Amino acid sequence: MFVMLVVVGAGLGFLSGVISAPMVFDTPVFISSMGVSAAPVTVPDVLGMTRAEAQRSIEGGSLVLAGQWTEYGNFETMGMVVRQDPPAGTQVPRGAPVNIFWNVGPLFRPFYPDSIVGISAGRAEEKIADWQLYTAGRTRIPHPTVPEGEVIAVAPWFADSISVKRPVRLLVSSGWTGVPVLTGLMVAEAESILTGRRLVMEIIEERPVSDILKEGTILEQFPVSGENYRQGDTISVVTGAVGGGGWGEW
Repeated sequence: MFVMLVVVGAGLGFLSGVISAPMVFDTPVFISSMGVSAAPVTVPDVLGMTRAEAQRSIEGGSLVLAGQWTEYGNFETMGMVVRQDPPAGTQVPRGAPVNIFWNVGPLFRPFYPDSIVGISAGRAEEKIADWQLYTAGRTRIPHPTVPEGEVIAVAPWFADSISVKRPVRLLVSSGWTGVPVLTGLMVAEAESILTGRRLVMEIIEERPVSDILKEGTILEQFPVSGENYRQGDTISVVTGAVGGGGWGEW
């Protein structure tokens, strides 16, 4: 009897195990410790946006703006994002990096060097910046006729356009401390310049000339330009006069 009970009990235990085993040993479900953060996200489309707009869109999508790279392009899309990596719609993990490429404009920009000669260096630099170019600084030299602070020349000198990779350097006048240049000026203009520096002009000769355009202009001066002077000094000049022996030279 005892043996029978043992056998029956063992059989019932076996059947119970067969029935309950599938319930106990069902396929396990693993739950990540990261929870929903492990779910992938979609890369947003930032083409045509400004860099600031693209950054807000990327970071708002639980991603990281990794790099901002520049490319040359047309004026129409200048300042906008023209490429992105990964492309829009790509499924990536949260926190993944996204790179954007934005258009800095054409490689060659409008450039009119003749329009900045004769104006102040500060105004010239503003115009260069308006052309989306940059300066390489100023070189200052004395100049007998160009006022202090004005642009004498520009380098390089390319008409109409220049590469954004070429910096523009300005040659700027530092003024003139010696006797001013009078040669080639009309007498009235020379007198005005000398009066402003408290110098006196004396015409010591009217020399006959064949070129009517030189009549009334200063041909020579003593002392020459650039020499030191004191206020009240006299500058002697030779002026041109049409007539006399000059007419006979035609």
